[in-house]
Amino acid sequence: MCFYITSTLPKDVDLEELKDIFNQFNMAFIPIQNQNIQSQLHAGELYFRATKNYCDCDTVLGSLNNLQEYQNLRNSQKVRSLKKKKWTDEQIDEWIKEKLQKEGSSTLGKKLTSMEIDKETKKWLNFLRSILNNKKVSRIGLLKHWYDKDLQTEEINLTRTEIKPIDKITPEFLLNLEEDVLYEFLPTYSF
Repeated sequence: MCFYITSTLPKDVDLEELKDIFNQFNMAFIPIQNQNIQSQLHAGELYFRATKNYCDCDTVLGSLNNLQEYQNLRNSQKVRSLKKKKWTDEQIDEWIKEKLQKEGSSTLGKKLTSMEIDKETKKWLNFLRSILNNKKVSRIGLLKHWYDKDLQTEEINLTRTEIKPIDKITPEFLLNLEEDVLYEFLPTYSF
């Protein structure tokens, strides 16, 4: 189906106070009720669809991570046609590996210019900083996942949770986010 960026916030956050920041950065923050993922979060944690985009397949987040490119190819129309031709998983994996080596660069990089990638990465970084500058927000989480079902029923198994102070986050870090890892960003003053 598609990649989606979802987000977490502590249960005691006043969303009304953050509305101006959401609007400034064109974020949706629509609540999602997904029992599977909520069972893996802090008790009572709020879970949201972060962006207003139709989907987040073209996001810069994690765009330099080869795992995303692999996943994009694995879920492509081309691979579906190879499966219909009775290709084995091993043959498909080899084809993907060769294709990634041949391209030698991110598929996202072909869609966006370096200036557009820089602009979008800075937007995410500034959004996270703006949220965490609100002294009433103790953390914000981001999760990128390839959804085969809808956002409420998808079964997601978090690989791990990484906790990072926002002042240590660089554009390169955001470009290399991994799928199914919950990244929790903390304000600098909490360290």
